[in-house]
Amino acid sequence: METVILAGGTGTIGRDLAKLLVSEGFHVLIFTRSARSHQDSAHIEYLDWDPDKKRINNHAIQRADYIINLAGAGIADQRWTKKRRQELISSRVNSGNLIAEALQQIPNKVKTVISTSAVGWYGADKSANHMFKEHEEQGTDFLSWTCKLWEDSIKPVELLHKRIVILRLGVVFSKDGGALKQLIKSFKYKAATYLGSGKQKMSWIHIDDLCHLYLKAIRDNSLSGIFNAVSSEVLPQKTIIDRMAKQKIGNFYLPIYVPSFALKLALGQMGEEVLLTSTSASNQKIRDAGFTFKYPTLNEACIKNL
Repeated sequence: METVILAGGTGTIGRDLAKLLVSEGFHVLIFTRSARSHQDSAHIEYLDWDPDKKRINNHAIQRADYIINLAGAGIADQRWTKKRRQELISSRVNSGNLIAEALQQIPNKVKTVISTSAVGWYGADKSANHMFKEHEEQGTDFLSWTCKLWEDSIKPVELLHKRIVILRLGVVFSKDGGALKQLIKSFKYKAATYLGSGKQKMSWIHIDDLCHLYLKAIRDNSLSGIFNAVSSEVLPQKTIIDRMAKQKIGNFYLPIYVPSFALKLALGQMGEEVLLTSTSASNQKIRDAGFTFKYPTLNEACIKNL
């Protein structure tokens, strides 16, 4: 039985991914800052680590065949104060640095390291019909530079002749948490909330497809480098909300627009970059690599599973 480390694996993605990996015959070691608050099971163990203090479980590194790094403070959880911006960067860079250093210093059999990034790398859309591809340069805003530092932190692993895969995630749609939960919160009041004009385009991916993408990155030895982890359908935020509202609460609901100026006033730079900026990313490269999406579009079957 092969062993996978999920670094920062207690969040929405980590929980679903751990279940999938166990069902596929892997043993999972989850690195977390609070291992004592979680209960081990037959094929899932929770182990303490602290990237800020450079603490890692050496024995786990020796046991692992694969490492998946999911660590990072929530981008849209709160306003970006100077302190919060530093937390967003350090939570990503310190974890990548620690994994790279551990693999350099500890004898191990790790074959592949799979790291996480975001389509925020690209910044705002260049034009109405442009779709960002993986070879394109980073944008110039804060989130772009965060992604650059994030990706660079794991690059030293390449010098160890290990396979590296970096997935640039779009907005992850899951019924158990994350951005979608906030977007559809008003549904319980028979209302649909649009942020700004609602015309800003969103690159997204269903949690099931994302977890299977990580699984493919483990199993497909030909896969290496950077891939956009997004569905085939980039949609305006209003279209996403309308499609989901019609299926979940019916054809009659109250539309509520939150003005752009209000979001900028309340949330500052975070509101501007995360909630109001269009980022359209292409998934052609991962499809060309043989990955088939279960939910390439936000159709009825997709929405029913959210």
